[in-house]
Formats: sequence, structure tokens, C-alpha cells
Amino acid sequence: MSPPPHCFLSILFLFFIKSHGDNYLSPSSPTICPSHECGTIPIKYPFWSKDNLVSNQTFCGYPDFGLTCSNGKAILELPRDSYYVEDINYKDQTITLVDIDVTTQRNCPRARHNLSIDNLPLDYNSDLDVNISFYFNCSSSLSFGSIVGCLGSSDKLLQSYVALLVDGLDISNWFGICQEKVVVTVMKTNIPSSDDLTSGFAAAMNSGFVLDWRVLQDCRECEASQGYCGYSNLSKNVFCICTDSIQAHNCGSSGMSLTVIYSFIPD
Repeated sequence: MSPPPHCFLSILFLFFIKSHGDNYLSPSSPTICPSHECGTIPIKYPFWSKDNLVSNQTFCGYPDFGLTCSNGKAILELPRDSYYVEDINYKDQTITLVDIDVTTQRNCPRARHNLSIDNLPLDYNSDLDVNISFYFNCSSSLSFGSIVGCLGSSDKLLQSYVALLVDGLDISNWFGICQEKVVVTVMKTNIPSSDDLTSGFAAAMNSGFVLDWRVLQDCRECEASQGYCGYSNLSKNVFCICTDSIQAHNCGSSGMSLTVIYSFIPD
């Protein structure tokens, strides 16, 4: 005769506790996911530490919000490149990032890619950020922007330009003249005016930009109940981590979801 469902659930729950540490679900701990420090950056929900995979931290936050720590610097990987995390404001839900490539070229950084956030729960901060455009290796003069001498070709035959990207102004006459256009996001406070771009773009790029993060749709119910939303790479399901239990949807639920427990079992 098969054991009753509640017994089977208890066995799976004990298996989870044994697999992840006896103190993971403790009434004295608000979450099974401890916070970490990387330099001056606290890593906590919805971010999680990639450096603590031994304790299976992958389920401790939003799927793509894992941070690594290298030489005291937190790093976030976005679709096209990696960025240093300069600040995380958990109250305002903002994160300040600096392109790692830029930090190795402080005096005259060469932007190599547009910022790409794809379908991540991240947004540009229109109040704090502004976009500047670079036009590289232009064979003829442009009617806009300012020449950036340090980004031109060594033989001076090709020039590069930088311009403030203004809403509603989509300049297209660089096609056939310049080899490449790259749009870079910087903070408005670091761009005093368009006239200062040639002398100020390097410092602005090294100071980074700000992104907002949004609550994942599947996590709203959990977070509204004072829980922490987790994600299982095994089952591809989200779940709710509460003070002393793990629930399928929110901390007001009773009992424990069998599907959720299944999702915790290691590969």
C-alpha cells in the first residue's frame, strides 16, 4: 500500500532540508537565503551570489540577477557584456552599473556595444540617464556632433564623433559615411551640456548609469505577502520563501506544495 500523500510530502521536505543544510529553515532566520557582501555592495534578494553555488543559491532571487565577486567588485552579466556594480539601492530599486571594458580605457574609452537588457526585468531610468551616440571612423564630416580626436584613425583620415541623443532626432545621414554607431547610456549629472561631450564623455562613461528593476510578474503575490520569490532551474517554476516555510504562491498559503518540493530536489 502506498504511503499517504502527507507522509510522502514530509519525506521530500526532510530530503530538501538534508540536502541544503539543517539550519536553512529556522524561525530565527527571515529567509533560507543569507545575504552576502562584495566590497561595499550587499548582495541580497532579488540578487543572489553566484559564488555560493555550493549552497545552491541559484534559487535565491530572480533568475538573471546572479552576481559574481572579483577582487572586491560585484559583477552583473547582461546579454552582451559584463558590468561592475557600483551601487544597489534596495529602497529605490535601482542598480548603478559601469561597463568593465570602459574601466580599462579611462582617458578615452571606446564604446563597443549598445546596452542590451533584452527581456530582463530592468528598465532605463529616464530621470537619471541620458544616451550619447558615437559615430566611428567617418570618412566625411558630419553636420552634427563633435569630433573626438582620440578615437580617430592613426592616419587622421577617419574621424569619430560624439553627440547627445535627443528625443525625436534620429540622425541617419551617417550611413555610408561612418563605419559604426554605438549608443551609450550615462547619468545626466555627468553630462553638463552637449558642448562638454568631447571632454566629459570619458568621466561620464566611467561613472556608469542607473537601471531600475521591476518586480517579476510571477513574484508579485509572494512579495506582497512579505515573502521572497525563488526560482527553480530544474522545474522552471517560481515559489515563495517565507519565514518558516516554503509555499507555492504566497506566505498566506497553508501547507506546502508538492510541486514546489519536487522542484528543490537536486539534479
